[in-house]
Amino acid sequence: MAKAALIAKQETFNSFIRFFAKNKNRIEKLAGEKIELKFIYNYFPEKDINFEQLDLSSIQSIKIVDNFKDLLLNFKVDIVIDLSQNEDLKTYLVHSLKNKKNVITSNKKMLAENFDEFKKLEAKYQAKIYYAAAFSPMPLKTLTDNLFALDEITEMNAILNATTNFILTEMEKNTISMKETLERAKESSYIEENAELDLGGLDSLYEIVLLANLFYNVNVDPELVKVKGIKGITSYDLIYAGELGYKIKLLTSIKKENKNLYIGVRPNLIRKDNFLASVNENSNAVEFISNYNSKTNFKAENTDSALTNLMTLDLIKAVKHNKNKIDFNINFDLETEVENIFDLYHNQKRSFYIRLQLEKDEEIIEEIKNIFSEKNLADLILHDNLTETPLLPVIIITKEITEKDLEIILQEVEELKGVLTVNNIIPVNAE
Repeated sequence: MAKAALIAKQETFNSFIRFFAKNKNRIEKLAGEKIELKFIYNYFPEKDINFEQLDLSSIQSIKIVDNFKDLLLNFKVDIVIDLSQNEDLKTYLVHSLKNKKNVITSNKKMLAENFDEFKKLEAKYQAKIYYAAAFSPMPLKTLTDNLFALDEITEMNAILNATTNFILTEMEKNTISMKETLERAKESSYIEENAELDLGGLDSLYEIVLLANLFYNVNVDPELVKVKGIKGITSYDLIYAGELGYKIKLLTSIKKENKNLYIGVRPNLIRKDNFLASVNENSNAVEFISNYNSKTNFKAENTDSALTNLMTLDLIKAVKHNKNKIDFNINFDLETEVENIFDLYHNQKRSFYIRLQLEKDEEIIEEIKNIFSEKNLADLILHDNLTETPLLPVIIITKEITEKDLEIILQEVEELKGVLTVNNIIPVNAE
């Protein structure tokens, strides 16, 4: 019989226990062994786990412990399931692996920032860390382990953060501010406890780093990617983008060319007829391009049950590993075909949408046109003369250029008298 311990907080505990109790027979049949949830470690001791209104008939033996060492030293515990999503618990998971206990977690930040360390611990102690739920609600690890097992993903574009997708959808649909939409996201429990993880693009960054590691057997330092989230995007940007035939989405991308790997996290203008542009509300989506399968698309709505389902699938894998010592790869040091890792937008050319705020003066616009014309960079310049304020919004769609070169040009533009601010610089997805 496999025995598991949980690290939990109230919300995730309730969801996981209900799912496990409801599907216990099916889970054990798939695992090929009985599974007992033996202990729960409540890392918020001031908040007692509430067992009321839960069907615990199939897990009557579960006990709450206050000291994590009780789990580590208990030889009966085979698996530690981290339901906390708390990066401060890294030490607990490290010690779990050192005590030869398999670990299941969805903590993408902790994994992305310490990936190399965890893989070395796996190899040294012959215990495995499972993290399919880090990509919830999409079963991306399962897909890549199977569909692309003999293939190579050459490009991936995805909406990995459903919260920002919900916010941008609501802002566009109702022409309201991000602040108002953020409140709606909080009411629906869509937002992370630390909203910066969503709005700043960090949540998407940690996922794409883990996916790059998974696809190409590398160890990507998250610091290499110059992340920009959706902060600063307004309803005006969504309106202007719509008039030009685009939607704005927070796009997370990987592109492999020869032995170079490019990773990017940015809001993008995406053509309205593109698959990813059609993904709205609290949903995620991904588009793979590979050597053998051309384009493959997936879409999933973000729900708590999706997270629980993926963690339970990892539990089944962990039980099978303990029983048969299968599904274990200690060859993390195998050679990789990737030699260099770059930020996508700073190193590959593309068009950009730029929104400037100027004083109402046609001479300033001509000066800006001249700067871009001299460098043969402006495809389109629009300005909104209908605004009743003394300020003038100007939209520029550039020809292809790297972001780092564009930033140098915009420094010159900002120095012009009458240019008040560069509001946004957003890549344009050409497909």
